[in-house]
Amino acid sequence: MKTGNLFKILLLIIFATTFIACESEEKDGDWEAMKWETNASNINKNKIEVPKEGGVYVIKCTNYKSFWINALSESGESLSISYEDEKIEREWYSIKIDDGNTMTVSILSNSSDDNRTLEIGIQAGNAFDSFLFEQK
Repeated sequence: MKTGNLFKILLLIIFATTFIACESEEKDGDWEAMKWETNASNINKNKIEVPKEGGVYVIKCTNYKSFWINALSESGESLSISYEDEKIEREWYSIKIDDGNTMTVSILSNSSDDNRTLEIGIQAGNAFDSFLFEQK
C-alpha cells in the first residue's frame, strides 16, 4: 500500500514538473523574422533593382521550411491570388516556389519606357515579409 502511494506521488510530481517546464516566456504570435539568402547582388532591404534586360532571382528562406505568397501587386495595383499557388505566370514575370522555402522570380526584359514594379508579400505562419522588384 505504501509503495502504491509513493508511486502515485512520484507520478504527480513528474506530471507537475512537465507542465511547469513547458511554459514559455514567449508571447503568442511572437514569430522570428524571416531570414533570406538570394543571388541578387543589387538588393537593399528586400528591394531589388531589376535591369531593363530582366533577370532571374532565387530567394531562399533559411529559417522556415515553407512559406506562401499572401499578396501580389503590379505597379501598385493589387492582384487576386490563391494561397495554394506555387507558380504564378503573368505577361512580364513568373514566380515559382520550390521545396517549400525557395522562390524563383523571373522578370522579362522591359521593352517600354515605363517603369514597372512587382511586390510579392510572403507569409510563413504568423511571420510576414515582402520583396519589391523595380524595373526601369
